Amino acid sequence: MKKKFTIQNVYVLFLIINIIMIVTGALTVKENLFNRSETIAQTEITPISTDKDADGRRRYTFAMQADDMDTCLMFYTNHQEVWVYADDELIYSRERTDTIFTHSVGSVWNITEFPKDTKELNIYMKSVYPSGENHEYTFYQGNSIEMLGRSIRESILSMCVSALITMLGICMIIYWFLICRRMQIAKELFYMGIFVVLLGAWLFGEETGSIILLTNRPYASYLAFTLLMLMGISFLLFIKHFLGAEDRYVHRILAVYSFGSMFISILLQCFGIADYKQTAILTHVVLVSDLLYLLIIIWDKMRKRKNRRRVHLNLIGLLVLAASVAIELFAYYKHFKGVQVFGTLGFLIYIIILGLEICASALDKMEEGRKAEIYKTLAEKDMLTKCYNRNAYNEDIKKTFYEDNTYLVMFDLNNLKKCNDTLGHMEGDRYLTDSAALINDIFNSYGKIYRIGGDEFCVIMENTSKDQIEGLIRQLMQEEAAYNKESKTVHMQIASGYAKYDAQKDDNLDQTRSRADEMMYENKKMLKAALAYMAAGAQYDLSGQPYDKNN
Repeated sequence: MKKKFTIQNVYVLFLIINIIMIVTGALTVKENLFNRSETIAQTEITPISTDKDADGRRRYTFAMQADDMDTCLMFYTNHQEVWVYADDELIYSRERTDTIFTHSVGSVWNITEFPKDTKELNIYMKSVYPSGENHEYTFYQGNSIEMLGRSIRESILSMCVSALITMLGICMIIYWFLICRRMQIAKELFYMGIFVVLLGAWLFGEETGSIILLTNRPYASYLAFTLLMLMGISFLLFIKHFLGAEDRYVHRILAVYSFGSMFISILLQCFGIADYKQTAILTHVVLVSDLLYLLIIIWDKMRKRKNRRRVHLNLIGLLVLAASVAIELFAYYKHFKGVQVFGTLGFLIYIIILGLEICASALDKMEEGRKAEIYKTLAEKDMLTKCYNRNAYNEDIKKTFYEDNTYLVMFDLNNLKKCNDTLGHMEGDRYLTDSAALINDIFNSYGKIYRIGGDEFCVIMENTSKDQIEGLIRQLMQEEAAYNKESKTVHMQIASGYAKYDAQKDDNLDQTRSRADEMMYENKKMLKAALAYMAAGAQYDLSGQPYDKNN
């Protein structure tokens, strides 16, 4: 069957392409860094002058304090090449890396020590991209170990929450693959898992501590934009499946735009025309469009009063997320410290709220599926003998094509009514179940066994032969004789017959069964005659074997 060209398939293709590029970038992108020493109480220092050189580099000049001051310089730059001179001696530089993956130095906390007797520090910066030429920067002087420790401590909680978000996403994907995939349910869990993994990894990489610890900043910058770029489609697919979006075109238009922007960004990056940083506006438009699409779907579902539980949970999650982001933005502009974690916590709460709802829904669907399997079994199976029933037989013989050498074997239990009348229905049921068990033990590996009447069974066997069937029937007779020798009450006697499906004679297997019935009834008469013959005192049965009266 021809596979459909779906959004999901295209996204998987782009996901694979980007994973290959991420791995290749990790092996090839190197830092272009020189630092004479990395051996931070932290004081903000202000340059005595700022000017611009003829080559476009901005220069910050600092008059250094007395010799007993700490001698570590720390400052954050965003896609800026940096050179630091102590009394005209180069002590630190971070220059651009030119590969197909990036032409930048990334976002960096620059940390370097300068000699104690330094009188003047000159810091030169050159923006990799025109958009960064007018950025303002803050510089700190202090003790290197203390400054590093303080920066990492301030972001350690946010880093832990980001790592937890990533782990939750991984668990969602694993849970879907192990539990939900086989039943084809909860696709929204899979897409949410992908989105959460990408989001968590991106949030982790944006924390101050990560920026300090992940020293290969050009590659880290490339990775961050790649993760951001891949989020759009996964979030779009999550929205569609989670809220049951009914539109036929909007999500496809958004998907086409997302793939188009991704393709253009990759193409421009690989050909060195523009870095992901320069095409980030395309990704931002994707994410904003997805958010607007989510709000439109929520409004539509509320208006139609559909999927109300999930809509309400989504609104609660969005309100929590919006409140946490607002707190973080307020703290940022008011220069409050130690609240960077609020935005990340908001994402975590939003993910937990929706993740729990998806898992609960998946469990409900699995329970429904389990019940459906039970009902299907009840509809197809005979509960007493555990064989397939007449309903299953009627469905299976509707096939219009059968393999070569298809046989139908019939069985009939002699004297079942007599057993019920003389020994009781409990023994009659035992006769049925024990006979069915013998037939199943011998024929189950070769065909499908049905109970098609009160005491009638049949087996449909494909790709078999007359010799094989006769061998199995002889084996059944041997097992029957062994059973009768041990049984104190039930005397088992199974008549059998078989016929081969002939497309020239038979319109279906039911006509084949008629010919098998004829052979079975002949065998039934013979067995009854043999039983009567032996009951009359004969020393030998009709097959010439000695007859044991005690049996």
